[in-house]
Amino acid sequence: MDLRKLRYFVGLVEAGGFRRVADVLKVAQPALTRQIRSLEIDLGVQLVIRSKAGVTLLPAGQTLLEEAREILARVDRLGELVIQLQVSEAAGEVRIGLPSALADTLLGRIVQTVKAGHPNIQIICREGAADAAIQVEEGDLDLAVVSVAPGPVRYTCHFERLLKEQDYMLSRDTGALQAKEISLPELFAKPVVLTPLPNARRLHLEKLAAACGAKLDIVAEAATMSAQLELVSRGLCVAVLPLSAARVMQRGGISMIAVKDLISYRLMLVNRSPLRPVATGVVAEVLRSMFRVQYQDRAGADNGAGSI
Repeated sequence: MDLRKLRYFVGLVEAGGFRRVADVLKVAQPALTRQIRSLEIDLGVQLVIRSKAGVTLLPAGQTLLEEAREILARVDRLGELVIQLQVSEAAGEVRIGLPSALADTLLGRIVQTVKAGHPNIQIICREGAADAAIQVEEGDLDLAVVSVAPGPVRYTCHFERLLKEQDYMLSRDTGALQAKEISLPELFAKPVVLTPLPNARRLHLEKLAAACGAKLDIVAEAATMSAQLELVSRGLCVAVLPLSAARVMQRGGISMIAVKDLISYRLMLVNRSPLRPVATGVVAEVLRSMFRVQYQDRAGADNGAGSI
């Protein structure tokens, strides 16, 4: 027996009429009428009486309704059990791309969380890739966390916002602790460590400096956030980092000050849709949960200066 016909029949009874159930199930009314009539032919018995007031169940229809509900409930539960089995037995490699700061500080927690529930999943991390979204699009990565400037996203893969974050200046200057934010000219007057090119945030910073008629005093270039923080902690320069990086690169005696007039970037999870295989979906959910707990709850509280 066609389960679709049973669903139409149960929907018809619960909605109380052909027109109403056709709207709910997004099925043309004549097609729905044919399906119910076909079900009656299959069973060799009339199930309902149709009238202007709606439909009335006949005894055979009442019996079928009770059995059909139980059958459909079992089928739905079976589908859920299969999905749960797939998730519990998820296995294989999942290739993820992470910004350097997040890889430095969160990769261990990501692997530990995934392994706790899914020991047969192996995570392969590629950190600091400037073209991570393209690598997802081309199939070289399964997932990536990327920083995206405001505006339309010009990729065919799926983007899901994890966090909207502002850039902060990190400095060892104790006087900076008194400031809630710093202007761009004040920032450009300080020696700075930057991420090597290509890097969207650095390019944006250099364009702003040129627009202000300033030249950046670049003390050093460092690809990892931990290396940048080491230079800052020695008092050699300041660093400009997104909130997600600044909050996790914790070290005493360093102040964190918001930078005025810097655009807010979106930290986004990139994947191909739909998520396949199941292991990729498992890792994606771990990343979502981790960002909800680790960053999003804090984002609203990080308005201005703070010590990290």
